[in-house]
Amino acid sequence: MRAVILGGGIGGLAAAIALRRVGVESLVLEQAPAIREIGAGLSLWSNAIFALRELSPDGSIARKVIEAGSEFDTFASQTASGRPIANSCFANLASEAGAPCVCIHRAELQRILLAELDPANIRTGTRCADFDGSTAILDTGERIAADFLVGADGINSVIRRKLHGDQPPRYEGATCWRGICQKSALLPAGTSLLALGPGTQFGACPCGDGQVYWFLAKNAPHGTVQTKADALEACSGWAAPVLDFILATPQDAIVQNDILDRNPLKRWGSGRVTLLGDAAHASTPNLGQGACQAIEDAVTLADSVRGIQNSARNIQNSASTQDVEQALRTYERLRIPRTTMIVNDSWRAGQLLQTEQPLIAAFRDWFSASTIGQRIQTQMFRKLLLHRVPKL
Repeated sequence: MRAVILGGGIGGLAAAIALRRVGVESLVLEQAPAIREIGAGLSLWSNAIFALRELSPDGSIARKVIEAGSEFDTFASQTASGRPIANSCFANLASEAGAPCVCIHRAELQRILLAELDPANIRTGTRCADFDGSTAILDTGERIAADFLVGADGINSVIRRKLHGDQPPRYEGATCWRGICQKSALLPAGTSLLALGPGTQFGACPCGDGQVYWFLAKNAPHGTVQTKADALEACSGWAAPVLDFILATPQDAIVQNDILDRNPLKRWGSGRVTLLGDAAHASTPNLGQGACQAIEDAVTLADSVRGIQNSARNIQNSASTQDVEQALRTYERLRIPRTTMIVNDSWRAGQLLQTEQPLIAAFRDWFSASTIGQRIQTQMFRKLLLHRVPKL
């Protein structure tokens, strides 16, 4: 069997590796002229590390990711003035999951995944404009046939648009700066910081090689272009070490964009076409699960098509259209409930974290530190961290 995967991001590369494990050949089509090492940091919770272990028979991909990043097991939250809100430790959950939580530079994760694939399986500078059945139609008119087509081409996916119409993404109401700096000494080992102010939140986490990944989200009109100076102004007067991280980051190392997601779909694909990652379930970053869910998708997709691939091999024939369609619908049925929950929960978390209402913020901070608040948070972490993808 052969798959065409549109998009050479985290999800597309992980899908190609996972499908290779079950004997499916893949061709990744990426519209950028090269698969560039861009972006800032990202969190890979225990559920994602567990899924990464399934991408290689010996778990070596997951080990490389852990070595390249920084493990963390504690969230320390505080107000903008530095008053502690709560310390949340999830070391026991990570231990129960049997996998750590890791923060890593996105470029490092992409580099590790890219190194696992034969360059012949990746075509860059290739833009898909349409599809016919499971045949990708490029903007040059070239047609690339496959047994099935996977749209892993991000929040503005061509495949999603063709399947579900041209609806704009949903704006959370906040823009976000992200950066990497060499200031890991300012954070306790294994600790991620979250600071909350009116309509603003700041987060920082160690992410390997003495680095810290930080982000700053602030309520703002959609499409507002912001600079490092704007970021500094947004948290002027905040308690240390917030400004230290921003000041230590060069302007050209800061990425700024609006926080967007998409309303969950009740179905993803049709026929021999499906979606994966942000193309299927783009979420806000408030739960740190974007890349995690794309990797879970990749493993679940591979497991879903494994049975028909084995059958086709045994009878020395290609898989039937009906079998392929059934496998893709099985994959979607397994993934849609979980990803829908995460999209919705992440959106709600963002609305609460970005509130500008003093009374709501005061209640949020009090509740976060309360016994019942900690219990609810632990239950949420359990749902996220202890999820198990199929074994390949």
